[in-house]
Amino acid sequence: MKADGLAAATTLLIGCLLVAVAALSLRSGSRTRRLYGADATDESAVRANATVVGLCGIGMCAFAAAIRFGVSTRLVGTVTVVVSAGLCIVLGWLIRYRDRRELLTTPNVDRAAARRLGGAAILCGALVLPLAPAIWFRAGPGLLLGIALGGSFVSLFAVAYAYR
Repeated sequence: MKADGLAAATTLLIGCLLVAVAALSLRSGSRTRRLYGADATDESAVRANATVVGLCGIGMCAFAAAIRFGVSTRLVGTVTVVVSAGLCIVLGWLIRYRDRRELLTTPNVDRAAARRLGGAAILCGALVLPLAPAIWFRAGPGLLLGIALGGSFVSLFAVAYAYR
């Protein structure tokens, strides 16, 4: 039980630090804005990056609570994959179809490259999604590894193609 407590505390600490970085970067003139790699004077880019970092921190805090309260690893794995894939698809959709280039961490991306990167993000989310039922139905380690590595391999080439 001590290891679970340490894991939950460490995960909670990391989550809280991410939320704090996101909150501190929202102040105009904040030094933490430079952590994002975006122009510190571009308010929309800073807000977008702070949103992503804050959501990651909130997710880490939720994961810490799941560890602390002994939630089933099957449930945690399935929910984590579904939420991650969903957020990736939404992010890609916003970039590709709503021209929200400020959500990209690469500064000054032209519209065509942003559309390709948005499409790659949608594809990455779609490739992660098959892990959810595999985890839920307790697929074997070989199948899980195949889905994860196959999706990673295709995602890597999709992002590389988008950056060309």
